[in-house]
Amino acid sequence: MACSQKMTCGMSTRYSLAVLLMGVLIHFLTLRSNFSIIVVAMVKHSPNYEGNGSRENECYANTTENIEYFTNESITPELRASSLYNETEIFRHENSTEHHSQFSWDPVTQGRIIGAYSYGHVFSQVMGGFLEARFGGKKVLGLSILLSSVLTLLTPAAAFAGEWWLFVVRVVVGFVQGVVYPSTFGILSRWSPPLERGRLLAIVTAGETLGVFVGFSLTSNLTTQFGWAVTLYITGVAGLAFCCIWCLLAFDSPSAHPRISAAERKYIESNLETTTKGREIPWLQLFSSPHLWVLIYIHCADGWGFFMMLTCLPLYMDTILNFNIDTNGALSAMPYLTLMASRILFSLIIDLVIKRSGFRKVNIRKTCVLALAGVGACLVAVGHVGCDSTAAIAMLCLATVMSGVMVPGFYPSYTELTLGFSGVAFGISNSVNNCAGFIVPMMVGILTEENQTVAAWQKVFYVSAAISVSGSVMALGFLRTDPVSWAQDPDVDKLFQPARDKLINGVSDREKENCCPVVVYETTV
Repeated sequence: MACSQKMTCGMSTRYSLAVLLMGVLIHFLTLRSNFSIIVVAMVKHSPNYEGNGSRENECYANTTENIEYFTNESITPELRASSLYNETEIFRHENSTEHHSQFSWDPVTQGRIIGAYSYGHVFSQVMGGFLEARFGGKKVLGLSILLSSVLTLLTPAAAFAGEWWLFVVRVVVGFVQGVVYPSTFGILSRWSPPLERGRLLAIVTAGETLGVFVGFSLTSNLTTQFGWAVTLYITGVAGLAFCCIWCLLAFDSPSAHPRISAAERKYIESNLETTTKGREIPWLQLFSSPHLWVLIYIHCADGWGFFMMLTCLPLYMDTILNFNIDTNGALSAMPYLTLMASRILFSLIIDLVIKRSGFRKVNIRKTCVLALAGVGACLVAVGHVGCDSTAAIAMLCLATVMSGVMVPGFYPSYTELTLGFSGVAFGISNSVNNCAGFIVPMMVGILTEENQTVAAWQKVFYVSAAISVSGSVMALGFLRTDPVSWAQDPDVDKLFQPARDKLINGVSDREKENCCPVVVYETTV
């Protein structure tokens, strides 16, 4: 088959689109996650333990030259604590971006600024699903990338103008990026055959982990070398460049793509569930559906742990484990690398299990959500390893391995439950879920203000673990994946299977080999 019929030679068009959507999420998560590192660099350090009753059991930064001194039993606890604190401040000064820090914000203010993004993000989720259904995901996502990149370029000026100006800019950035997930799900509902949905979704959501990795690791290096303001400028310019690539290569559906092969287009369209093109969005049924609210609750339980690590992990690394900014960024990114590997691995396993096993799809989805209980156990363990940074990072990485089951194992439930309304449905769900984006930093700020201790952070991890476990309980009791009646199109539900088989079988054997194996259309769970 000629390469001109595809976006790239050797890759089917739907997988090429998945790579483009992965790029959208890389841009999205980079702009979201890098601010957690940037705020650490922006703030002038003050004594972390002012107001604490005791310091001797807390974690301090050590250097190899002073290990023997610090472990000498002849040194009193008070002198050791004083020396450790002084050493920590010297270590920070020589190995961080202290010379770039220009703002004196307390933990509550930092939490408010970090969480500002989520305030705006909440209110554009449902609108994102509506706009995608009305105008198409290509236009909606393209405009989101453009506006968020421009606002990122304006962020340093807003910071110098005042903390509330910075707060407003971050709220607006969150608002214009709130359309990303619902638009992504809307596009995928038109491009992904049922038995490849988990695999395609895993490719797309790999952009989450890559975006966080770039946001944490690259941001820390750029901030150390050039300062936080230049880091924001570089990120903004990169976003503008990607916006041009997106507008040239992305298309809303197989029928709109000018270079897709006839065989692949026929394969995709003949295997998709009933479409909802031209139908009114059933807002009342969406908001009143108990089955959708079950998905929303599970989504929030998963999202709480995600926001916990996204917004607060760099702060934990800084205030408790006392890593400098370079190490902070690298170690904060490690759990997201394991998350990406986990999603890719489980996407292959879960799709294979659904295709070849005799288990009902809904039971497979429920089993995958049980991973949230494992996430909760790992978060509790992080709080109890204390100052053992190696064990803490290992537990966080294990938590993300378990969380990696959720994307291929649970999130296709939105498309299976609401069919072509999945973009709007996920928009509603993500709107509620993103409330955790500002609740989590606020909770951490309240529990740890003037109390940056291991004990205080243990409370943070206990709350997060309880919420994660409750998601597993909800899934076992109430999760459903078969389409609800109001999502199905009554005008085409009489399409007989023989007619569909004839349509599928009309693809020649040679075309099947060049495109992909034909799968049987699924109508039941």
